[in-house]
Amino acid sequence: MPGRRSLIALVALFVIPLPACLHINAQVTPKPITSPEKRAELEARAKIEANQPPRGTDFNTLPKLPGTVRQTNPNALPTTSPIVAQKPNPNGVAPAGGPPAMFPPLTPLTNPPEPLLLAAVRAHVEGRPDQAIEIIRRMDKNNQDFVLAVLPILARGASADLTNDPATAAVLLDQLRGTEDRLEPRAALKIEKVAFCSDVAGFGRFVVRPVANPYRPNERVQLYLELRNLGNQLTGDGFLTHVHAAVEIRNADDKVVAQIDPNDNRRVPTVKFEKRLVTRSPLHDFHVLYGFAAPPAPGVYTVTVQLSDPTGHRTVKSQPAEFRVAGP
Repeated sequence: MPGRRSLIALVALFVIPLPACLHINAQVTPKPITSPEKRAELEARAKIEANQPPRGTDFNTLPKLPGTVRQTNPNALPTTSPIVAQKPNPNGVAPAGGPPAMFPPLTPLTNPPEPLLLAAVRAHVEGRPDQAIEIIRRMDKNNQDFVLAVLPILARGASADLTNDPATAAVLLDQLRGTEDRLEPRAALKIEKVAFCSDVAGFGRFVVRPVANPYRPNERVQLYLELRNLGNQLTGDGFLTHVHAAVEIRNADDKVVAQIDPNDNRRVPTVKFEKRLVTRSPLHDFHVLYGFAAPPAPGVYTVTVQLSDPTGHRTVKSQPAEFRVAGP
């Protein structure tokens, strides 16, 4: 036993200095030497294969231009037309036969010119009346007087206390009436009221004849009419109000019935006359009273009156007014 232990210890002392792992070198095959021509050919082939799409997959390489459609199967027939990328047209005009331009032309942003009336009001309100007058002179000549008359009224009326300041309200009213006098001779004539009456004392003062009360043959008929916008003409004696009238009567068959002309007592199809009235102040409330004899034959009739100013440029015609004539 003591001899065996000595042998084991001797072996251990010999084994400890040896490494724990043993490396076995494999046999290495030497790399063959390639010629420069062969090496250039291999590098060119490698570049060509690198640019080719990968094989064995359904995905293709990304397109180089946006909007280009590439098919996964090069042998399949196209089902829809490919999308062609459109280049922006700087002029905004589509080429002939092609799709519309992608980008329309840009319109420059410009401020529209300020209306003359707004500019005149602004200048007047800001305390520049001379500039306001210069702006108004650029308007039509027929409108300059009206704007000059109304502009101060608007400026003052916008800030006045019209409820608690009767003096200012009266001034504005006088200014408005002055503007009315300027505008009235240019306005269209207007017949506001037509009525058969039995007694007339003045404008708006008359007694209406009942519709159910017919006239007798040759009975006196009075027709009352109120006329607006006739205007006045300043003369040496005062203000002249002048109107021309033409009266026509028709029966139920729409045939003209002759009347007696008050000037010479002749029977005429249309009676014409004029009314002249001179007053010390301008007259705005004007009425016309026409009296005539009822037709001798019983029946239903209508009377129509046409009024015009002295120049004949403004004319208005009343609606047919119906009246009845009963038997004797």
